[in-house]
Amino acid sequence: MIDALTSNTLATSTASAASASAGELQESYNSFLTLLTAQITNQDPLEPVDSTQFVSQLAQLTQVEQSIATNASLEQISTMLSTVGAMSDLQLIGRDVLVPSNQVRLTDTEFPLSYQVGAGAESVDISIYSEDGNLVRELTGTSTAEGEIIDVDWDGLDSEGLPVPPDTFRVEISATDSSGNDVPVTALTQAQVNRVNFTAYGPELELDNGESVLSHVIRSVL
Repeated sequence: MIDALTSNTLATSTASAASASAGELQESYNSFLTLLTAQITNQDPLEPVDSTQFVSQLAQLTQVEQSIATNASLEQISTMLSTVGAMSDLQLIGRDVLVPSNQVRLTDTEFPLSYQVGAGAESVDISIYSEDGNLVRELTGTSTAEGEIIDVDWDGLDSEGLPVPPDTFRVEISATDSSGNDVPVTALTQAQVNRVNFTAYGPELELDNGESVLSHVIRSVL
């Protein structure tokens, strides 16, 4: 459900450039008419002001007015599309989404961590940290397949072989090529959408792993 406050947020998330321009144009019209009146009042009757200049200036102001009207129509269309997009994002509540994140929630049944690595990677190393920053486990020898979404298989045991209770963990994934140079790698996690907030930057999703992300970063809906 989108309440009145949310609707206002959607409608005013971006300032209306057309409205601002319309105000400036009105000021220009007023200044133009003031100058025109002053010039006509003070012109030399024997050498009257060339009216073609005023006609040309008036035509330019008219063109600007038409452009502003077009921009205003486009802004209305943009607002309507934003509202439609907002309705679509609301349908994500309660759904699982795959998003770039290094914050992963371990449950009794899964640790939904995956990643994508760039070309040329020869090794990928994964470090799993507790919320207080302690290293829990390091994983090595994982896949280096370029571009694929690679699931990480963690047995839920720490470096001492002891079971780790469910919690939210921070992960760091690094990849290097044969020369030891860094290769781009993106950590991904599956999380449930608990809430949708509408911000000036776009719809923001609150996830059950405690993180908030913009909806446009979603890789897939599960």
